[in-house]
Order: sequence, then structure tokens, then C-alpha cells
Amino acid sequence: MRLFLATLVLAMGLGLTPPAPAQDNGAVHPEIQKANAQREKIERRERLLMLFPAGVLGLTIALVIITRRRKK
Repeated sequence: MRLFLATLVLAMGLGLTPPAPAQDNGAVHPEIQKANAQREKIERRERLLMLFPAGVLGLTIALVIITRRRKK
């Protein structure tokens, strides 16, 4: 019975402990660094491409308003 209780306490103790974090020594493979840099470039380019139509729309609206005011 003591052995069962000791095993139960040990198992519960091990089950409740948080997992150890993975050890990271900061070394990243150069190919992974290159891929990450390229991914960041692509994300930046996509953001700029999303802003372009909004800028064109804003410029068009501004030009329409300006030309309508001049005609009056």
C-alpha cells in the first residue's frame, strides 16, 4: 500500500509540473534567416500594395471635388 501511495504521489507530482522550456541558444540556420527575411519583404510589399488602391481612390475623390468646385 505504501508503494502504491508513493507511486501515486510521484506520478501526480510529475504530472503537475510544467514542461521544461526548450533550450534556445540563439543559433538559427542561415537558410531559415534568409527565408524569414524574404517573408518579411513580401509582407511589407503586400501592405504597400493594399495602400495603393486606397490612395488612388482618395486622389480621385479629391480631384472630382476640386473640378466640381471650379465649374461652379
